[in-house]
Amino acid sequence: MELQRTLETLLLRRQSGRRYSSAAVPADALMRVLHAGQGQRAGDEKRMAPSAHALYPLKLFVLVRRASDLEPGVYEFEPRQGELRRSDLNIAAGALLSVSLAGDEWLEQAAVVVVITADIRRALEHFRDQQADGMRGKRYVDFEAGATVQNMALSVAAQGLGGVVVMGIDEQQLKRYLALESHMEVVTLYCIGVPVESHAADTP
Repeated sequence: MELQRTLETLLLRRQSGRRYSSAAVPADALMRVLHAGQGQRAGDEKRMAPSAHALYPLKLFVLVRRASDLEPGVYEFEPRQGELRRSDLNIAAGALLSVSLAGDEWLEQAAVVVVITADIRRALEHFRDQQADGMRGKRYVDFEAGATVQNMALSVAAQGLGGVVVMGIDEQQLKRYLALESHMEVVTLYCIGVPVESHAADTP
């Protein structure tokens, strides 16, 4: 019953948070969020979010602006090692706002933006025989991305952070910014930051 009450509390706390302070997200808190989304479970080769046929086509890129003990930049999350690997990419200020279809300013204000991408070619090929047009793999990718975001959102709620998923984006433009290979596609974004209200409460 205690676990059930904890889950219900987190579900009640989970909400879209779009107003962030200038405070940095603690690096250990960020790693817990990423692990909840796509980290490898202890004791087996599976990850924290479900994946049809254990295919695991998702890959997380992490745009860090303000995180303690991490230099600003673009990182790739390594599920098996539970680590962030720094890339040579540089996404300029304002670039994410330019890919927004709705002028979502929190894309630039968030301390961290997680870009959920997928090896769409692998997914389509694996599940091709399940649907006449060969597109069944796309449905599995979208489902897995949703599960990943929900896991991250619950971790965000548990740690008193704020987060919001953003779907209204120009995926192809962002794909170019990330220099993704042709078989990789952007699925969605998840913004993370310290809520304005929380930061104000901590200020003496």
